[in-house]
Amino acid sequence: MTLSTVDERRRRNRNIVLSAFLSLIIIWTIKLCYPQHTLLSIYQSSQPTLETPPTAAVQTTTSPADPVPTGQRGEIWHAKPKDSTILGENIFNGSLSNKAAVIVETRFRTNLVPLILHFSSVLGPTWPILIYTSPESVGQFSSSAALARYLKMGIIQVRMLPQEVLFTNSDSVNAFMTKKWLWEDLEPAEHILIFQSDSMLCANAARSVDDYFQYDFVGAPIAAGLGVGYNGGLSLRKRSTTLRVLEEWDWEETKTEKVRFEDQWYYDRMLKLQKEDYSEDGAQIELPSMEVARTFSVETIDYPHPLGVHQVHRWLKEQMLSLDKWCPEYQLCSVDHIIDT
Repeated sequence: MTLSTVDERRRRNRNIVLSAFLSLIIIWTIKLCYPQHTLLSIYQSSQPTLETPPTAAVQTTTSPADPVPTGQRGEIWHAKPKDSTILGENIFNGSLSNKAAVIVETRFRTNLVPLILHFSSVLGPTWPILIYTSPESVGQFSSSAALARYLKMGIIQVRMLPQEVLFTNSDSVNAFMTKKWLWEDLEPAEHILIFQSDSMLCANAARSVDDYFQYDFVGAPIAAGLGVGYNGGLSLRKRSTTLRVLEEWDWEETKTEKVRFEDQWYYDRMLKLQKEDYSEDGAQIELPSMEVARTFSVETIDYPHPLGVHQVHRWLKEQMLSLDKWCPEYQLCSVDHIIDT
């Protein structure tokens, strides 16, 4: 009896030592695999809480498949929707609401990626940026790791233009901007910020694009002798008013030698609507004065602290020194511009 009792105690001791040894192996294995976590944090992260839904529940909110991007209306690419409890209320979730920033470029430029990322930084996470480009250029946008992060989040999206769209001169730009395709494709967004590769938003500006939402159209004021209204290369436009103009008039039938650019044509048409009629909600079309417009953007008329700039290499060579201090990021702008014809 005495020997069997001793043997049993020895067996139990060996089992305890063996169990402790195996436990140490398991703990060290977990520690090596997850060096940033403790056993407690791993356990806590696996428990569902009222504030954070289980991962499986979040995944069920995503669409099983995204539509294939094409140049046809109604078949555009959209980012997968993301759970609002994860993104928060102040981050764009992949679905257009009341505003969007838009750049249309049929050919890839080396400055486009840093320029677009800068626009996204200045505008903030509530502003989606939509890149409209040719099918041939889509792959060049996805080659940037920095841009790919924004594409994955849905804050920046790439959409294909119809195959026949190609910007070779100002006439081709005018024809595209005065067709309904783009403006209908941007539904349901109302406030549309149009920007080009030769434009820039200044991070030092005290104002934001949202501060100009009251206006139906605002851009850099055009100097007397060069035209009328505002330049469209960096402009904020109301989509509903733009479509209203296109319902009333046809670009090809009403353009003149005096008003032969799309931005000046829209300005001229909105002036006519402002005088003749009122919008459906009873509010008259609102266009800013030239003094207000130059606080939004400068091109041919200077202003010391604008929100944005357009074609400054072409028009404001004498003011470059002050721009170096106020808006040094203007150097990301393309120096070449589409030829006026």
